[in-house]
Amino acid sequence: MKTTAITLAALLAATLAAHAQIDVNNIKSITVNKTGTNAEVTAMREIGRSTLECVYKALSPERGNEEQPIRMKEDRMILQTGGGVSKFYSYYRFAMDSLQKADPTNVMNTAQRKDGTTACLYMGYPEAGRLTLTEGIGSTYYLYEDEVPEIGWTIGDEKREILGYACRRADCTLYGRHFTAWFAEEIPVMSGPWKLHGLPGLIMAAADDEGLYSFEIIGLRNVERTIEYSDRKYIETTREKYLRQLHRFKNNPIGYMILSGEMIIETRDGSEPTTENGMEEFSMIETDYKP
Repeated sequence: MKTTAITLAALLAATLAAHAQIDVNNIKSITVNKTGTNAEVTAMREIGRSTLECVYKALSPERGNEEQPIRMKEDRMILQTGGGVSKFYSYYRFAMDSLQKADPTNVMNTAQRKDGTTACLYMGYPEAGRLTLTEGIGSTYYLYEDEVPEIGWTIGDEKREILGYACRRADCTLYGRHFTAWFAEEIPVMSGPWKLHGLPGLIMAAADDEGLYSFEIIGLRNVERTIEYSDRKYIETTREKYLRQLHRFKNNPIGYMILSGEMIIETRDGSEPTTENGMEEFSMIETDYKP
């Protein structure tokens, strides 16, 4: 247990070191308060079956440090599709959660794994035409339902090859961002990464014009699998409220956790740790809301 505590403190100190407003040398102790968390999975339910499994390399911005205020984070995202319900989630997060479940005391082993997003996106659930998104912000898990967006695609004549498949270009504007996508008509599935869908073929790659958010397929296979839904005591919210909460967390994670009581920092000189963040702000993948 002592080793675990030291490891946790070291991990938190490394995170704080990237937060320019906090003097790491003035930190006496760090306590992580998990009493209010709803992260525990209460049940796993089958909500559908998939026949196609795709793996995407996903890039997105994250908070950096003084030298590199915004840096790009890589994730591996899995898309299960081919039926009435699809699921889009992080392989890195799935692997880390599985490791923690198998050996919850081995913090060091878990910390060495890549940390993916906790977000899970279910399209066609709880019913056709609807989507459900769940995500942990800090240690609190949120859920919202929404209509599956209707996307007005413009299909062009430009072509490129991805994973040996001939792909055509298509463009759209979704949630305030312009995306260019490449889809393979040879794979007759109207799905794609994230909330991008509705083309006459699987979306193999997509990126926004600013180069902040991108997805490119790196593997796919025909395999029948169960699509599972994790039950928790989620806080139900709306898309707009969720985005505002996520925006606050992503742009100032340490300040967010201090203000929410999830992290308690005791300083050597007795001063209150600052929750201010003077670093450059970055925008979310969805921009059609007021932060």
